Amino acid sequence: MIWVSLLLIQTVADPAVLQRGEIIFAQSCATGYCHGAAGAAGKGPRLRGQSLDRNRVSEAIRDGIPKSAMPGWKDRLSEQDLSAVIAYVVSLEHADEAGLPEYPMPPGTGPAAYVDFPGPAEAKQGRDWFFDATRLLQCSTCHSVDGRGIAVGPELSGSTLEDQDRFLSLVRASRSQHVLTATLTDRSSFPALRFEQNEGWVKLYDLTSAPPVLRTFEASSIASLVDAKGWSHHSVTRDYEDKEIKGIVKYLAWLRSQE
Repeated sequence: MIWVSLLLIQTVADPAVLQRGEIIFAQSCATGYCHGAAGAAGKGPRLRGQSLDRNRVSEAIRDGIPKSAMPGWKDRLSEQDLSAVIAYVVSLEHADEAGLPEYPMPPGTGPAAYVDFPGPAEAKQGRDWFFDATRLLQCSTCHSVDGRGIAVGPELSGSTLEDQDRFLSLVRASRSQHVLTATLTDRSSFPALRFEQNEGWVKLYDLTSAPPVLRTFEASSIASLVDAKGWSHHSVTRDYEDKEIKGIVKYLAWLRSQE
């Protein structure tokens, strides 16, 4: 037992382990609507300068936090990478403000008060359903409208889907034309939306849990990106009733009429 404890302390203190944890955190956790860069506060809580119990940190990172936006990472990261991230987060207790990078929240994701709604009552009701904060998942978790929400999926302010039945069928569809299955060279895979890509790096929104997590990969670590067959839009909108989705269409149609 003493040998295990000494090994754990040595691993936590290893600069190479902390550096690896910092890289993974920057790629997958410092996304603005989750935790900010270097553990600063984003939409998620501040980690920098906090005294955190290692066991609780390990449990939260591995298993996620139920009924919250914190996903579990035990099925997405290797054991070595999990240990590195845990070590890095725990090490942030002793981090000061020197060199803390500025990491502004993405547009439309920060706190914002509602302004008086100038549209008709039906459109207002649709807007309230779109941004309904009482739901674990609301449309604005993945879509931006009129400058608010998180623009993971297509921005909907200019949507031409004014036909309620057609929009409803798309929302309830068993497949999505935008979602891909990303398979890594370690053979792990997950449903994803492509955010950005160049010769060296690929940024993907991981749709395994909500809200989606923006992850960065070296291009060489991506084995394939193909149309997804096992993900449905309905899986994240099943809490919406048909009448609510049709009401959201009225809101989108009213927004388009104001252009």
